[in-house]
Amino acid sequence: MRVGRLLRTADGSLPDDQVLPDRGAVADVDAPDLIGRIPGRIFQDKVPWSWVVALAAMLCVYFFTCGAPRLFDQIDGQYAGAAREMMERGNWLIPTQDGVPRLQKPPFVYWCETLSMSLFGINEFGARFPVALATAGFLIATGLLARRVVGTWSAGVAGALILATFMGTFFFTHLVMPEPFLSCFLVLSFWAVLKAIEADEMPDKGSEVDLWLMIAWTFVALGALSKGIHGLLIPAAAVFCSAGLRPTLRGISRKFLLRPQGWILFLTILAPWYLVTEFRYPGFLKDHFFNEQIGSALNRRWPPDSDRVPLWIFWIEHLALLFPISLLFPASIRAALQKRKDRRPWFSDNGLILLAWFVIVALGITFSNIQDYYLMIAWTPVAIWIAWAVTRNTISFHWPAIIVGILGVSGIGIASFLAISHGSYSGDSSGSNSLIADTILNVFQVLPPPVWREVVPLLYAASASALVVGILVYLFDRKGKSELCLAGFALLMGAVFVIGTRAMQLLEDEFSSSKVAEFIDSRNSPGSVVIAQGDPNEKTTLFFYVHQPIFWVHGHPNLEFATRSLGIGFNHYLTREQVGEAWEGTKRVFLVIEGTALAEWETYLGLNRDGPKPIGTSGSRVILVNR
Repeated sequence: MRVGRLLRTADGSLPDDQVLPDRGAVADVDAPDLIGRIPGRIFQDKVPWSWVVALAAMLCVYFFTCGAPRLFDQIDGQYAGAAREMMERGNWLIPTQDGVPRLQKPPFVYWCETLSMSLFGINEFGARFPVALATAGFLIATGLLARRVVGTWSAGVAGALILATFMGTFFFTHLVMPEPFLSCFLVLSFWAVLKAIEADEMPDKGSEVDLWLMIAWTFVALGALSKGIHGLLIPAAAVFCSAGLRPTLRGISRKFLLRPQGWILFLTILAPWYLVTEFRYPGFLKDHFFNEQIGSALNRRWPPDSDRVPLWIFWIEHLALLFPISLLFPASIRAALQKRKDRRPWFSDNGLILLAWFVIVALGITFSNIQDYYLMIAWTPVAIWIAWAVTRNTISFHWPAIIVGILGVSGIGIASFLAISHGSYSGDSSGSNSLIADTILNVFQVLPPPVWREVVPLLYAASASALVVGILVYLFDRKGKSELCLAGFALLMGAVFVIGTRAMQLLEDEFSSSKVAEFIDSRNSPGSVVIAQGDPNEKTTLFFYVHQPIFWVHGHPNLEFATRSLGIGFNHYLTREQVGEAWEGTKRVFLVIEGTALAEWETYLGLNRDGPKPIGTSGSRVILVNR
């Protein structure tokens, strides 16, 4: 059976004893595709230097921008704030916020955060550096997997570059969250499985097969330790489903899923933290797996802690999240259809596993509490698909270049309109508190004129870059230099990412409570009390920037397992009456509220023109102090 598979040439691939000549540029290489790649073959293609330079530039952008802007509320503050507290409490085992165990996710990301901030300090760079490392691993692992599936190093570099070029990759991996870590480990686990498949096709490679499968199980365990059982279920389900459709994969599927060695290694890495945590906090395992993991996957978590994005919006949104590569989808689809027209199968064993990976994640999202970054863990198959089409020289950049140029012209027109309409406006920014900034549209509605004056030049710069690159890519495409077209798109997005980082700095007050913390620190005194309106999962950067206990009013203590089931931290939730008593007490009280609630709190606390005034605002937030 193995010999028959090695000599298979029905798809046009070369037998092992035939040597491919070095044919220069990638456009001239008849690279093998997603079907019938000969295992172990190192194809002698030449990787375009423009791709290597563009990938190096993108990696620099990812690393050098990770220290800005300030940490954002919600996701950033939850992980970075808990890691800071782990450091200060000297407890590296259990993530906590104000001493309340935060057990929704396993601890690997918190451990990376804690180690990084121990080295680089408790700051934005220290908090985001582990995510930048995980993202770099995500990109490089995608390149290795593309090399394994497509069969050329040019496809490997293209796959990594394409993934780095996605709009969503940069902005999602600029947040402190487990998805970049899970994505990296998932890609590496699939890569190790495909290496095992390759070894299994060779005679006398049984020990190498076992080694690669154990490496795959190691990455599966690290993925599960980063996010949860997703790290196990996705690769296991993809391999199982692929084996059901392709008999040639059933042997490796049994070795991967049924041999006890892999399960023992998996449990050895994963089980200790879970067992210790269950011992300390009884009931944790049941809540963690059935409520947090399975409940979230089926949109049945109680209580709900986030809004569900409509499914149709989720998929349409991905056209923007995968921009500008999404402009290449039509040409890539035509390339895939052409393969079928030539009566060749669409997918090799490797390609089928990648397809199963994507489909399983996509179907799982349908039933989950949908968030826009959930599909990121399955973007690698998309990047490899586009890399395959690009390296086969089957994609025309003609229309994508025209669309990018049109977007550039449109952006310049919009920037000019904004410059005229806001340049003549001299009002104050008091209206910035009229809306709670829970959507990007609200943010742009309430920006004060000074911020608009800084945003408009950035829009000009991004739009001009798009126009110039659109023209250059169009010219490169006419000359048949597709490698320069892809590099041009990548460098355009590198510029957009740098500009976007600066834009996030200008808008950070709308998304971060860091300035609230600065106001409090400037007036703080021993024994002072900090009270915030809302839930702890909203103004989470207070946990990172304010180094003292935080109390909550109008909050819901049932959001955290440790509070709703064990009562830990229940005293951090105050009633309005308790806030009023503290306000009239002897201690200095800082009250952080939303601007829309200012009049209500002024009435309740009895504030008048001669009484205490807000000491500061940050976006939609207002800080009151009693003395």
